[in-house]
Amino acid sequence: MFHEGLLIGQKLVFFILSLTFVVRYASPDLITAYGAKWTNFTDVVIRTHIISEIGGVGSKFTCVTLCLENKACMSVFYRHQLRMCQLHDVLFMSPQDGDLEIGTLYFTVVTGGCPSTHAHNRILNMCYEVRFNRLNYADGVADCNSRGDHFIVIDSAEKQAHMLQQLTASSEAPVKKYLIDGSNIDGTWRFHDGRPMTFFDWLPNFPKNISGQNSLVADPEEAFLWGDKSGALPKRYICERDI
Repeated sequence: MFHEGLLIGQKLVFFILSLTFVVRYASPDLITAYGAKWTNFTDVVIRTHIISEIGGVGSKFTCVTLCLENKACMSVFYRHQLRMCQLHDVLFMSPQDGDLEIGTLYFTVVTGGCPSTHAHNRILNMCYEVRFNRLNYADGVADCNSRGDHFIVIDSAEKQAHMLQQLTASSEAPVKKYLIDGSNIDGTWRFHDGRPMTFFDWLPNFPKNISGQNSLVADPEEAFLWGDKSGALPKRYICERDI
């Protein structure tokens, strides 16, 4: 089936392709897998963050299936002229970063309950959507909640490293700061569900521990390190879906 959608806060048209007809090539857990074709990346190829290049691939469907069978793969270019499948561990968001290559197609993949509008790191079980529009903390939380999401939870060094990689892989992503999950409640930093936070990755000289600065802001231009801020000023944000 095909339908149009929007992704990552921009008006990027893509198509969702049900992959149930290629599951015979894949493992059983891929029955609910999807590939999202980004039409704004058509005839574009990006040659960074490559985890594997596979030659002799005869179709885009086989290429997407190869990505689905590799848990590290989040997106894939099908380079039709070269009959090559190029697997990546990030979701690219800036087509202007690529080079012209006629016939090349770009797909992202998700499995299980992760929506086709989201990026899916299957190794870390992270299903998230980077929002380029800017809102204050309360409105950003409300927007994520309206989608069935919450602000992204970063509770390990591995998740922190992945988000730094994701947000520095595309030229449009690292130029602004991002709101992430975490609030200082009576001197204790907690996630949206009330769990106390145990992992932190502060900027130098942070946290400030100033009254009213109870929200977390991460800066991709500073290794995605965190600062405690008021949350009143509009910023980009990242929504996460529990799956």
